[in-house]
Amino acid sequence: MAAAPKSHVTARVLLIDDDDAICGLVSKYLQHHGHSVEVLHEGREMERSLQSPFDVVLLDMGLPGIDGLSLLDRITREHPEIAVVMITAAVGVDSIVDAMRRGAFDYLTKPIDLQRLAIVVRNAAEHTRLRLESDGLRAAMLRGDGGPHLICGSQAMSEVISLVERVAASRVPVLIYGEAGAGKELVAHRIHARSRRRDGPFVVVNCAQKPPELLGEKLFGSTMGGGKFEEARGGTLFLDEVGELSSELQARLHRTMHEASLQERRTGGDGDVRVVAATVKHLPTEVSRGTFRADLFYRLNVFSITVPPLKDRKDDIPALARYALARFAARENQPPPSLSDDVLEALMTYVWPGNVRELNNTIERMALVALGGIIRAEDLPDEIRVHSATHKKDEPAAGSFDDDSGAIVRPLHEVEREMMIAALRETEGNVSEAARRLGIGRATFYRRAQRHGLTRDDGFPG
Repeated sequence: MAAAPKSHVTARVLLIDDDDAICGLVSKYLQHHGHSVEVLHEGREMERSLQSPFDVVLLDMGLPGIDGLSLLDRITREHPEIAVVMITAAVGVDSIVDAMRRGAFDYLTKPIDLQRLAIVVRNAAEHTRLRLESDGLRAAMLRGDGGPHLICGSQAMSEVISLVERVAASRVPVLIYGEAGAGKELVAHRIHARSRRRDGPFVVVNCAQKPPELLGEKLFGSTMGGGKFEEARGGTLFLDEVGELSSELQARLHRTMHEASLQERRTGGDGDVRVVAATVKHLPTEVSRGTFRADLFYRLNVFSITVPPLKDRKDDIPALARYALARFAARENQPPPSLSDDVLEALMTYVWPGNVRELNNTIERMALVALGGIIRAEDLPDEIRVHSATHKKDEPAAGSFDDDSGAIVRPLHEVEREMMIAALRETEGNVSEAARRLGIGRATFYRRAQRHGLTRDDGFPG
């Protein structure tokens, strides 16, 4: 039996097909590689089986007495979290595209290529897992206990999280550097949530608030009552944009923290306040300029963390985008839309001057205008679409194609066909991955494959 590609993803698979030979081969192969499989020979039994949890449904498009597309519609309507893979006896591009538009995750053709089967089942199970995570997020947000999430897909953010874990349990002040919108408050909230004072208050003060008199009263209180320092006792006080404090408020903050430190020594820490501050300014430079007090800087800067800008952690963008979509769907009580491959590529190439905040706002704006549950290139804001087009234009060519006359210019359709074949061979016939690498959607890939007459000899799994 052919070896499957290595994978740590195991799936619960429901196979609906009336062909005994196909069912025996597919179920034996999938079970051999760690998946569990239930087999049905007709669609009428489907509803009873779907009462049990499945990750993937392998559905024959040509079941006797019932239309496979009708069953697909029913599954996507009643069990939208389950990825459905259609099985067809012949490549009919129009019917495949129709199935995908109606919610199918992918397709397989008979006779089934076992290597492709393994890849498709693995990817479909991962898709279902992400949908279920979205549903879990929706439930958490409705309960109000979603809490702060630090999305990590990059090495840079892994290092930030490692620093958070090291400092969270201590009492020392923390100074967080980072550009506007990079996620400094989330890091501060994570420090609080992972500390021993997590059951205490997390109080936020924006130090850029004007005028200074009102900010001073807000921070330190007045004759009428205590301020945010008093409110934060037993918890964490987060001072956002601390570099904007006036010289007078810097002096008061230093004095208050000094007195709190003395009180902590006398009481053993009972009722103390932990200060976490954040700034977009480079405070050592501000100290050298005389615009920020050195003594306050040294008191705040016991431990520092720098949150990198989004342009330096682009591996986080897919996960951040999915999380933003799931959060939007939870708030709007609707299934999360998906991102087309060309949209994700555009998001990955954009520079994001507004960082994660700008990404979140962009995702929500696109989700509001997207049709059919898929965010497409036409839904992108103009500035991102223009940047993506410019980026593609400036990319070096993948290679030069010479004809017998030595000319490097050839008809575009010939170059496109060769690039599609190259992508299929590089991905071992994985259409989804080949389309992603070419920056087009799967349905577009199928249509162009038909136009160019791609066959199995070209790597097309038809």
